[in-house]
Amino acid sequence: CHSAYSLLDGASLPEDLVARAVALGLKGLALTDHDDMGGMVRFAQAARDAGDFPALCGLELTLAGQGGGPDGQQPDSHLTLLARTVRGYQHLAELVTHARATLPRGTPRVPREVLAAHAEGLLCLSGCPRGVVPRRVAAGDTLGARREAGWLREVFGAEHFAVEVHDHGLPEQARLAGGLIRLADELGSPWVVTNNVHYALPEQRVVHDVLTCLRTHTTVDTAGRRLRPNAEWHLKGAAAMAHRWRHDLRGVRASVALAEQCGFRLKQLVPKLPGVALPPEFADADAYLRHLTYEGAHERWGGQGLTTKHRAQLERELALIGKKGLAGYFLIMWEIVRFARSQDILVQGRGSAAN
Repeated sequence: CHSAYSLLDGASLPEDLVARAVALGLKGLALTDHDDMGGMVRFAQAARDAGDFPALCGLELTLAGQGGGPDGQQPDSHLTLLARTVRGYQHLAELVTHARATLPRGTPRVPREVLAAHAEGLLCLSGCPRGVVPRRVAAGDTLGARREAGWLREVFGAEHFAVEVHDHGLPEQARLAGGLIRLADELGSPWVVTNNVHYALPEQRVVHDVLTCLRTHTTVDTAGRRLRPNAEWHLKGAAAMAHRWRHDLRGVRASVALAEQCGFRLKQLVPKLPGVALPPEFADADAYLRHLTYEGAHERWGGQGLTTKHRAQLERELALIGKKGLAGYFLIMWEIVRFARSQDILVQGRGSAAN
């Protein structure tokens, strides 16, 4: 799904999408914003607050046309990527960085060779109708579609590639879906159903219309076919998706199976702090930090100046630091400040959030 971090395209905040998914009884949700991962932390935090709701991390990446971009022989295309592993998430971040750091603002995209070098740990879907495979199918270029899908299968591995299919009640989408399903069957690849979600609730379609007008520099009255013809791009429950695809449930089942490959969760990214050498008389970092804290308190206030109020505050803060497992971080900062002062370098420790 796309959140508000898909600039001027997604109409819902990440936490609203999670809340709606939980209300619908969904078993998981993937965030796949356009060339952006800015909403990932909010998405993961909302999922955590909802009882560790499965929040899959992904991206809709802009792939540069083989002619070199918008002015080349082929237009840029979209591709859906999901992180299966920690390495896959790292590759998503590297792809976004490459897409945005190497090109003028507002034109992020990555060349094929860069994508291929970052395929490890990722699951690839063929993308929305602007994907290179769907475009070939829509144009009647069966050989071209087969060639493009074959390249993606080779890059990501047959078990980590699937053809993506949508149905928002439009005749042209039904025709495209039929062609994509036939292609998947010919290749021996799974095809998966997604809803290309751009807002949590149907009534938010009007917000998406306004965002579309802002993006295309037009008005609601004059936008015409730039606006989507219905409100079907909202988040739907499992029953609604199964009903829509009741004639062939293979894509629904495959969606569940492929989602199970994506075991990565943002909470797995634990920062690796440098080790702290502890004096032998201290059992752990918490004990050493407590010793240094009271040593510093006596140095500042003396034995008589250290009041009950001071002790209560120190104990409260030390307990919180211990609960969060941050004693090592405080000791690292202490070592940095101590070294700087020994070298007559002006330095201060970290203070409040406003510092």
